[in-house]
Amino acid sequence: MEQETFPQPDPWTESMQPPRWPSESGRQVPWRLRDLGLAAASVLAASVFTLIVLGSVLAFLGDTGSDVEMAGLLTAALVVDVAFVAAAGWFGVRRYSCGWRALGFRPPVRGGWWVPLAVVLAAYVALGVYFTIVELAGLGKLVPQSTLEDAFDNWALLPLVGVLAIVAAPIAEETFFRGFLFPGLRSRWGTLWAALVSSLLFASLHFDLGSIIPFTVIGMLFVWAYVFSGSLWTSIVAHFAFNSISFLLAVATGGGS
Repeated sequence: MEQETFPQPDPWTESMQPPRWPSESGRQVPWRLRDLGLAAASVLAASVFTLIVLGSVLAFLGDTGSDVEMAGLLTAALVVDVAFVAAAGWFGVRRYSCGWRALGFRPPVRGGWWVPLAVVLAAYVALGVYFTIVELAGLGKLVPQSTLEDAFDNWALLPLVGVLAIVAAPIAEETFFRGFLFPGLRSRWGTLWAALVSSLLFASLHFDLGSIIPFTVIGMLFVWAYVFSGSLWTSIVAHFAFNSISFLLAVATGGGS
């Protein structure tokens, strides 16, 4: 299979123009839909295997209490985040020898600190509008619920929750959904449909029916940050800021939604 090479900056104009990489110039990334499917299947397999191991350990230990079970689930979530990065790296970077820049790990070509700030503000506005519509319509079952809500009842678990929500999730989820999945779909389906599908899958990761619509919108905002700036670091910072605020609010209120 012939490997696609990335454009190299002209040394004579490098000081005047920022380098243009595939996701910025409209060129196709090297990985294909088959790679996306294999990557998703590998993450799913890793998730199932981790849950089986966790269940076996808890069954062996007997009645350990809800806190130990929650610690196990948080650890399993960290393993899944590692699987996200590993899958993108294996089926993207390693298979096509394209470097991590192809996943978006490069300096922004435009925008600044205001881009992640605008994304976070827009995300909370979207959440506020969604909450208002759901409440006015009397659809209480569609109010987003956090799968980590019980973890905030035990202060000993908060450091692990913080690492998962503030550090691991932004890096892993942005790498897989925005850096790997989105450009792979974009080269076949166009920006809008790729943003919608990758964001819908991102929202489904929260395993909550009420989170599907708002987090699909939030995922698309993260996509915009990536496309606009040309750098995955911008969406990672936005995701980090959003999760940090949500984490602090959850700690302050003793839970999260």
